[in-house]
Amino acid sequence: MKTQLTHLGIVYAIALFLCAISQAKSNVGMEILPEGRPFRLTFADPREIRMAISFHGDSQMKAFVGNYFSILGWRPIEGDWQIHFGLEGAGFFTMRKEGARFPLETADGLIGLYIEGSQGPWMAQFRYTHVSAHLADGSNGSAIPYSRETAVLRAGYAPDDSTHFYGGFTYLAHTVPVVPRAGLQLGGSYFYNLTGVRLAPFVSWDLQWQADASVNPSFSAQLGMALNNPPRSYHSFRFFYSYFTGVDPRGQYFNVPYTSHSFGIEMQI
Repeated sequence: MKTQLTHLGIVYAIALFLCAISQAKSNVGMEILPEGRPFRLTFADPREIRMAISFHGDSQMKAFVGNYFSILGWRPIEGDWQIHFGLEGAGFFTMRKEGARFPLETADGLIGLYIEGSQGPWMAQFRYTHVSAHLADGSNGSAIPYSRETAVLRAGYAPDDSTHFYGGFTYLAHTVPVVPRAGLQLGGSYFYNLTGVRLAPFVSWDLQWQADASVNPSFSAQLGMALNNPPRSYHSFRFFYSYFTGVDPRGQYFNVPYTSHSFGIEMQI
């Protein structure tokens, strides 16, 4: 009950803040269901919202199924800043190969809300997410209770459509099992737009330090190719090689050292 009241209080505080913004200046326009997000997706982050499939050799496959939608947006009649308030959700699934079958091993679910904004090349974001993690019928492990509510505060810098740097702090507002709560994050991405070719090679990386981890830091990197070379390559269909080392991002194995090499495809959302 106490946790539910805390969640309602956070949502109420955000709603009051947004109403204050809308009343602050008469030259600020409000949008219903605005497109996109002011803060670019940090797709090297293992817990980012995405639509992707990756293959870890011939023994394991991972699927990421997620999306977001901004509910309300604010931007001035004249100016280059914007603010969005929205919801997001995702499922992170691991399957192992067993003959011609792929039994489901783990399923992690995420729901959350965000308020974020940008002005020129600068952007800021506050996320509040709930994650629960479960073992599925295809697992041979023993399940533990796992539930986390995480507050994330990040800032970003994107001087153009090719480059993005970000960094911030995480704090576990509620956690089962009880663990140390603080965390740090740094990362970025870069797309090289080839002249006359509808392809853009890219690299992205994400570095996280977590107080509850037995191994620090955790590092994730992607190297790949974005197709169609649109003005904003980070929104395009991508093929990638991914490397991860640190603690397992799956909740049921949250404190187990883990290293992986994989190849995958990621769809635009």
